[in-house]
Amino acid sequence: MAILLPFNISKIESDTINSPQARLKKDKFLNLTLDFYSGALMAIDSAKVLGINMDVKIFDSQETKNSSNAISIVEQNNLQTSDAIIGPFYQTNVEKLAEFLENSKTPVISPLSKDVGKNYSNLYQSMPSNEMLRKSMFDYMNTKSGNIVAVVDPKKASVTQYIETFQKNVKIVGLDENSRVISDSLKILLDKDKINYVVLATEKTGMIIATTNAMLNFQKEYQIQLVILEANDTFDFEEIELTRLTKLKLTYPSLTKPNETIGANQFDAKYKVLNKILPSQYAIRGFDVTFDTLIRLSQEKSFEDTVQTSATQQIENKFDYVHNTVAGYANQGVYILYYDTDLTIKEAE
Repeated sequence: MAILLPFNISKIESDTINSPQARLKKDKFLNLTLDFYSGALMAIDSAKVLGINMDVKIFDSQETKNSSNAISIVEQNNLQTSDAIIGPFYQTNVEKLAEFLENSKTPVISPLSKDVGKNYSNLYQSMPSNEMLRKSMFDYMNTKSGNIVAVVDPKKASVTQYIETFQKNVKIVGLDENSRVISDSLKILLDKDKINYVVLATEKTGMIIATTNAMLNFQKEYQIQLVILEANDTFDFEEIELTRLTKLKLTYPSLTKPNETIGANQFDAKYKVLNKILPSQYAIRGFDVTFDTLIRLSQEKSFEDTVQTSATQQIENKFDYVHNTVAGYANQGVYILYYDTDLTIKEAE
């Protein structure tokens, strides 16, 4: 297996202004890369402990958003025969590499990009896209036979378009001339015989408070739950109390989930011993993607065969690949999480 990471060492060496230490302090992309690398190294070590016999090579892909050294690295090191290649990071670069290796059928795993681009038969998008997050949330609500209504900020036209195109059973709540929620406009769309999911798409504090106030008032008559489709920092503001969100069991799709298992705690402890700090999300991502790939390669079948037959769950990430309509594979491993009344985040069943 090969891992292509954008260390961009030549840039660091040729930097006459910043020392490597100074660059580390302010170069977020380099820190992200090193975090991912540290997680990948732990995955390789964990695979060795399990007795998996492997040959892993790590290269500097020398990446920018629109260029990389990936193809020349593959040619110079005869990586066409690799069982899998993780990287590069950027979508355009990983697509170029997948295209170059498509004839050899070498699996190319995109480790971090959520972009939806060109499909190649050997390209594996390991990060669920934003579209997949949305779809997973609506799929969950539909499996619960919920009555779904949506309160959408006029500035979120893409959400309205998505709902009108792909979720035609969803009722959109009317707003007043100042784009504010009218309590009666929401109540008239609720159903006393079903769980009512209210999808809220806005970054306006006032709109969030007005909508949740109405929902809290309706709780005596209706089974009602608040839903968002993506991470929203506005919900972290002090004006929006956590208890408000727990009472409404705020539910949302997520790429990762909190993990307090013994295995996860052991990983944190070992990582801290090695690196003097707890792992970041990118370190955990580096571990999860690399370990998942190594475990699949240790099977007595091809990487593609394992993808078609089994889903896996690592420290924080789930890998459940589905075949794209044209070519290649996309990860649909999305968690549906909610705020519980005991102030913890749990996975919805």
